[in-house]
Amino acid sequence: MTALLDVKNLKTHFFSNKKVIPAVDGVDIKINKGETVALVGESGSGKSITSLSIMRLVPSPPGEIVEGQILFDGADLAALPEEEMYHIRGNDISMIFQEPMTSLNPVLTIGEQISEVLIYHKKLSKREADKKAIDLLKMVGFSRAEEMLNEYPHRLSGGMRQRVMIAIAMSCNPKLLIADEPTTALDVTIQAQILDLMKDLSKQFNTSILLITHDLGVVSEIADRVLVMYCGQVVEEASVDDLFNEPLHPYTVGLMDSIPSIDADAERLIPIEGTVPSPEHYPKGCRFASRCPHAFDRCLQEVPSLLAVGKSRSVRCFLYDKGEGKA
Repeated sequence: MTALLDVKNLKTHFFSNKKVIPAVDGVDIKINKGETVALVGESGSGKSITSLSIMRLVPSPPGEIVEGQILFDGADLAALPEEEMYHIRGNDISMIFQEPMTSLNPVLTIGEQISEVLIYHKKLSKREADKKAIDLLKMVGFSRAEEMLNEYPHRLSGGMRQRVMIAIAMSCNPKLLIADEPTTALDVTIQAQILDLMKDLSKQFNTSILLITHDLGVVSEIADRVLVMYCGQVVEEASVDDLFNEPLHPYTVGLMDSIPSIDADAERLIPIEGTVPSPEHYPKGCRFASRCPHAFDRCLQEVPSLLAVGKSRSVRCFLYDKGEGKA
């Protein structure tokens, strides 16, 4: 199967005061048509910069894609002129950002913000765009869609604003939807509604989704496959069932152990010891070694590659290299 999105060896660096900060360091991502892939990890692991790199929205300076390919539907986005990217963003690839209040324009009505996308990409008239905007608002669950056209963002709740963002993102039936922490700061009930809505729209339009999140509960609800990031690198890739049933990388195991459970008798959660190393001073060997309970000498000297384990998963850990550890 030909992947809709095939990111190969993506490296995005930031340059500051003669220092090089490798925010994204050799990331590979494949997403097939209609598939939902989750990118998970702690804050600062490089998830959002990866998504911004795919959209070619990394601020330059100080950021720059220094290496790699971003193959989307056969074209390398990393090599396209900015003028061509204008037509891809919002049309073939759409993005939902973390905080809808800062993503929506406070001085334009909801109707104006949806319509401008349709007028620019689909060349609709103002009347046609307004009619389509009403249909989109109904699609994402607004019962008073006609009245909603004239509302301003500050008059809506967080969940309603996020639905508007989804309506804008889906307005041109994109092939790929990138959702960066789409349920952050929403209460649990609204989170569930937003996730159900995204799943329904993905099935209805066969839209692929790249979900950026630190919430493993969200991942279990919506994802088909999961990529775990740490310090700018993918450290594990697996189907959602394999990852939750048998996490392999010590970092993934730590993330799983830190999830609260109503069935557990433990009084305290199990934290991952230590702190994330600074991107300016990544260690010589494995970037997780200083926090890993299984680290040995090789981990401190060499950088592990992403190793295939079985048919459909991979892990960046020497424990699974040539029988050296668990495997």
